[in-house]
Amino acid sequence: MMETMLRIQILLFCFMLLGFCYAATTWKPLFGGLGYTFDLKLYHLFILSTSIMLATDLVGWLFDGVPTKGIHTLLLVNHTIYYAFHILPTICFILYADLLPHRNPVRLKRWLLPLSMLTAVIALGAFASPFTGWFFQVDAQNVYSRGSHFMVFSIIQLLLLGATVIPLIGATKKVPTRIYWTLVFFPVIAFVGGLLQALFYGLVLIWPVTTIFLVAAALNIQKNQIGIDHLTGISNRLWFDEMLEQYLHAANLQQSFGCILMDLDGFKQINDNLGHDVGDQALQEMARILRHVAGPKDIVARYGGDEFAILLHDADSQYLQDLARRLQFEVTASNQSAKRRYELSVSMGAALYDTALFCDAKAFITHLDATMYTQKRSKLGTRS
Repeated sequence: MMETMLRIQILLFCFMLLGFCYAATTWKPLFGGLGYTFDLKLYHLFILSTSIMLATDLVGWLFDGVPTKGIHTLLLVNHTIYYAFHILPTICFILYADLLPHRNPVRLKRWLLPLSMLTAVIALGAFASPFTGWFFQVDAQNVYSRGSHFMVFSIIQLLLLGATVIPLIGATKKVPTRIYWTLVFFPVIAFVGGLLQALFYGLVLIWPVTTIFLVAAALNIQKNQIGIDHLTGISNRLWFDEMLEQYLHAANLQQSFGCILMDLDGFKQINDNLGHDVGDQALQEMARILRHVAGPKDIVARYGGDEFAILLHDADSQYLQDLARRLQFEVTASNQSAKRRYELSVSMGAALYDTALFCDAKAFITHLDATMYTQKRSKLGTRS
């Protein structure tokens, strides 16, 4: 009896934590205006599916062995739902972990067929179990026990948990380190928890472990999405402005930094002539180039529309010039190697921040902007 009460308390505490996760990613005063992005929708679906699992697990423990009339049907329905939906939180994680590094919802379609087939097989076994005893049984005294094919169900679940690492392979450089290791955290602990729970009946591990991951994701991933441009995966204007203010404060303490502000030449023509999907691809390719050339401590951001910026950490004039040259080289190399209907071209304004020349961030950006458009006008004059 004491063990059952402990399990119930653990599950109720998990419910409270999930409530925090939902509030933390929807309530603006806590994290700021997140915007209802696709990854946030998947995260909330992850919370919902885990909540269903916690609720059915809780009902199962509350009424197990209770001889009251009508409880037998309730337990059969409850356990059927539990097994039928058991796979959903893992599916949510796979899609979530695939979307975050690659920022390409189209990639998720490759999971559609295998996950749909697996879900159908699990659901079929769950709905048949009240009659066949495959996954579970509830005897005349309303006592639950594992079914004849429970280990088959467990093996499928563990294999699927193993598959959760697939979206993370090769993704170390596509997301910040803290986000990557938060994502790696779930497959490892969920697999260990699922294995122990399958081997030792009565352990309550898998859903508390999942809840812990969702809390970690709220703090380490979804909070950080405030500063991410969701088309390109690099920082957005909000994060750039915040980091620029920090750099300005450091500059007053004699720590130098620089910035390159750039604009895609002819982007309007790409959008008008080839369509907005191609325009989006151009922006994503430019973001990829910037990530490639920037240093590990530099801030790469989409400043707005077709404008990008790189904040150079602890830079000198030589580093600034070298990075600008590498950037032009990589843009040219991308145009030569890629088979596409447009060419990338950028106009840049670059400078080191000098407290003697610039009084604040606005003056610095105004100077960069003027330098950038001088280069752009020079290109237009050359073409004419």
